[in-house]
Amino acid sequence: MNKRSYVIGLLFIISVLFLPMIFNTSYNHAIAAPEYPSKIRFEDFDEKRNRLEDIDGSFLTSVKEFSFESASVILKEQDNKTNSLYSPMSLYMALAMMAESAQGYTRQEILDAIYMNDSSMIGEETGKLFRKQYFHNEIGKLNLANSLWLNKDIQFNKELLDRLATDYYSYSFHVDFADKDTSKKISDWVSENTGGRLGKDPKDFMTDSDQVMMLLNTIYFYDEWMDRFNEDKTEEDMFYLADGSTIKCDFMNMIFGSHGYVGVDGYTSSYLTFKNGGKMVFVLPDEGVSPIDIISDPKLLSDAIGSTSSEERQFGKVIFKIPKFNYKAQLDLREHMKTLGVKSAFDMNAADFTPLSGTKPLFVSEVQQSAAISIDEKGCEATAFTRIDYVGAAKPEGMAEMFLDRPFIFAIIKADGCPLFVGVINNPKAD
Repeated sequence: MNKRSYVIGLLFIISVLFLPMIFNTSYNHAIAAPEYPSKIRFEDFDEKRNRLEDIDGSFLTSVKEFSFESASVILKEQDNKTNSLYSPMSLYMALAMMAESAQGYTRQEILDAIYMNDSSMIGEETGKLFRKQYFHNEIGKLNLANSLWLNKDIQFNKELLDRLATDYYSYSFHVDFADKDTSKKISDWVSENTGGRLGKDPKDFMTDSDQVMMLLNTIYFYDEWMDRFNEDKTEEDMFYLADGSTIKCDFMNMIFGSHGYVGVDGYTSSYLTFKNGGKMVFVLPDEGVSPIDIISDPKLLSDAIGSTSSEERQFGKVIFKIPKFNYKAQLDLREHMKTLGVKSAFDMNAADFTPLSGTKPLFVSEVQQSAAISIDEKGCEATAFTRIDYVGAAKPEGMAEMFLDRPFIFAIIKADGCPLFVGVINNPKAD
């Protein structure tokens, strides 16, 4: 693996199908485009970021509630032999855009699923959230990109497309879904916005003439650890799989003299911080407790991931032993969306996306997510952004051994508690 450690990606796809209607419009350039925030040098990052707009507290609470509920619903269905990876933020962004494009019962179901009681704030606050998360400097990058690929023969609401560009930083493109080159254009866009890790094969984005729209959300994150691992201390050791067998893999090792951790009945958790602000939380279930036992309960999952900043946090010696991993994951989220309460959007007769287009019927056919992640001694590429003040002056009270040599949970989160990635490592050697 490349010495530059990384976690990448996140591709979210919604395909919307309809019965064709014909209009005389045909062009492929962007018909709506966002204006991204300016780059900020690493040395100026904290100062300028703190000047950004404050995000409404109730809005953040809603995003967090959706994040942990959806993570529980989706990840508890995964088996204990493969690694899983899910981005609540990517799914939130896509569903929020869906809600803006819908009305009536369809809109209300989506709003209920993402816990948005006050729908009037969703666009403005999502824009603030985007700007708070975004960074691009010489150390790292976090970018969320949205795009709508629209059938050139269908009439869409230009005012709505412009609003999605402003609030959701979404591009809109007119394309010919019957043209084979369209799949390549889409895959190129995905590849460009995921550091080349996803979207390389146009066959993954095959389209047909009956397709009205494809909505894409990508997330790309790279940042370096605040405290880099010493490569000379990386050693091969045993990882114990859920079935009792073992494999050998490389473990990174580090010891903190005074560091935050939580040790409660059921799990031990601690974290590593990033240079641009943010942390990667590791949750090690107790012997006899599986990651699914924790994930199956949204409240317990929330506590486990967020506990390192709670009153339960202790400070003391923390010994990290973390396996290096590099894998991709794919999720079919259609049925999970129905479990979360989003049902009419998939019903040809009930779906109401009139604010987007007067074309009937217009409904959602697929919801899919793909992701890639890897970490090494230098850092991590994934999707997270936050500021956690590094505690070095607290008086040590105990010790935590974060020996991640059996299945464990990880998350990359913001200081406000919004998780951007949640995953389970069942086998660090699996790709």
